Amino acid sequence: MREFLWFTNTRITSMRRGCEGMKHLKVISENCTGCLSCMLACSFKHFKYFDLSKSRISVSRDDEFARFNPTVCILCEDKYCVESCPVGALSVHPEKGYILLDDEKCVSCKVCVSSCPYDGVKWDEDEGKPLFCDMCGGDPECVKHCKFAEALIVVP
Repeated sequence: MREFLWFTNTRITSMRRGCEGMKHLKVISENCTGCLSCMLACSFKHFKYFDLSKSRISVSRDDEFARFNPTVCILCEDKYCVESCPVGALSVHPEKGYILLDDEKCVSCKVCVSSCPYDGVKWDEDEGKPLFCDMCGGDPECVKHCKFAEALIVVP
């Protein structure tokens, strides 16, 4: 199975095919109010402090349509980031399907960031390393802290 994306203005709805049994995030842009709670929860979970630049999810604003669009790794089947890494620093978690980074191998080239067609790979400027959604081990903080139900949901 593969990932399909349907684009309507700023909305991206993912419908998976592939990676059977692996949870992933589904974004429903129409429900996003741009409060950034998801980003703050993510950064705090992983770094123990609040910093929007440390989040593995980002929220962009479309002023023309007055909408917000959260983007995060959708755990696509093709794994463009893994395939594009010139030094083999990226791999896929065998059970959960999210991307693993080998800090020792990473040369901070940002090829993984530019190769993702879904804008799912974020960049940590301080560390010079990519940030990938790890689903918080299966219980994503961004989903728990989304103030308006179903802007972010976990689907199998």
